[in-house]
Order: sequence, then C-alpha cells, then structure tokens
Amino acid sequence: MSKQNLPQYFVSTDSIGFLGGPEQFVYIWKEYFDDKTLTGVEAIAFKSIKRLGKLISILQKNNIPVVSFHGRTGGENQLDLLGKIVMSLVNLEIVDIENLLKYFPEIEFLSHGPYFEEESKKQIVIKYQPNKIWIENHLSGKRGVEDAIKQINIYRENNINTSGMLDVYHYVANSVTTLETNWPKIVDELKTYILLKDKNGRQLFNGIHFPIGSRLGDSLPVDDMTDQMLKIFAQKIIPNVERVVFENQQTNIGLFFSTNGMLQIQKERNRRIIERLKKTGIIC
Repeated sequence: MSKQNLPQYFVSTDSIGFLGGPEQFVYIWKEYFDDKTLTGVEAIAFKSIKRLGKLISILQKNNIPVVSFHGRTGGENQLDLLGKIVMSLVNLEIVDIENLLKYFPEIEFLSHGPYFEEESKKQIVIKYQPNKIWIENHLSGKRGVEDAIKQINIYRENNINTSGMLDVYHYVANSVTTLETNWPKIVDELKTYILLKDKNGRQLFNGIHFPIGSRLGDSLPVDDMTDQMLKIFAQKIIPNVERVVFENQQTNIGLFFSTNGMLQIQKERNRRIIERLKKTGIIC
C-alpha cells in the first residue's frame, strides 16, 4: 500500500471512561501521537459543553487533535433489556446533537443509524450543515449495516457530507463464539459492504470501528484472535478504508473511571496490542 493510501488511525476517548479526565488520555495515548501511529481522536461527547471544550484544549496542547464526536446512539428500544438500560443511561450523559453542531461546527459528528433516522435529528443536521457526519451500524449482523446504508443514502440525497462507519464488533456480536471458524467468511462479507457504492459511484463505508477494549460485551476478543485472523483483516479491509478507529472500552468500573494502577495496566495492554496490530498489518 502506498503511503498516500494509508488510512488515518484514530482512537476513542472511551478508554478513560465517563468520568476520566483529559490528562489520563494524554498519559495513555500521547506516545502514539508523537510517533504518528495515531493521527486523531473520536471523542465521546460526554456532558458538558464546558467539559468538552477543556478536553479539546488540553489535547490540542499535546498535539492530539479531536476530529470527531461520538454522539448519542439512539435505538435503545432495539436492544435487549440490559443493553437498553446501559445505553439509556449513557446517552443521558452525552451532549445533544444541536449543541454539538452549534458550539463545535468544525468537528465531525458520528452516531448510529437509528439516531439519524429520527426526523428531528435530520432537520438539525440540515440546519447546521456539519463539516461531516458518520453513520454507524447499530444492530448486530447484516440488518444493522443495511439500516445504516439506508440513512447514508438519505443524508447524501440531502447534500450532507456523509460516510458510513462499519463497527466490526456490532457486525459479529451474535457470532463471537464461532469467530475463529467463520472469520474468513465474515471478513469477505465486511469487504463486500465496504466496497458498495451509492448511485453516484461513491463508497458507502469509508471507516471502520475496530474495538480492542477489555470490556468484551462491546469489543473484539483480540487476545483470542490469531495473527492469521488479523492478517486476513489487514489484507482485505485496511486498503479499502480511509479511517480506522480503535475503540477501547474498559471492563467493570473502568467503564466509568480508572485508578492510576488501572491506567498503568491499560497502557501496558495497549502497547502489546498496538505492536501486534503493527506486526499483522492492521496498522501500517
């Protein structure tokens, strides 16, 4: 792959949890921005506007650009009971789309298909004409991807700069136990979706979420995936996307906050995983 065709590599702020501070993010990730492994941040837009402004400012001072916000997901009623409870609580703590687009017009906005399906959200997007929106698959398997495709086409028809973000874990959520056996087939399916084009010949999905967290309820089981599995993904998917976002949710209380000891453990885990992703070609 030529240098100009390399994807951008981003990381999410989910790694520091809901209550984590920007200094914690800097501690965990700055070295990867310094050496250009990572080039941007997808920030979970936790309340408040003032807090988000502080996050952006501190990261900018460390040469870490916040490029995109992950907003509320919507679609809580489409999840099972536990998922509905968790996501309802999380979404309550995220700034609404209108305030994000009003106060941070230069930052891209990402959410899930069901959120963009709501007519009120569509009208807000049309009103503010954001720099760019990303639409992520919400439900597991093909249905989630196809729901996202529908919304991508609708927003493009309304002249909104729109791309799809294909979350790999969401796609495989109901088949994790057979992942190793079915992985080549799954990767081929993902590639087919990524290469799909709209009626104007534009690629529908330009980015992927590759979740590497320790919270396996919303992360790929990276430690159980073989190097060969990662190499297959690198060969078939990475050359065809513009952006790769590493989500990194932490297990148990790490979903909310981390102690200094927990941050050190996460930093060591991240280093091991990042080096493995480089070795297998997912990071190139």
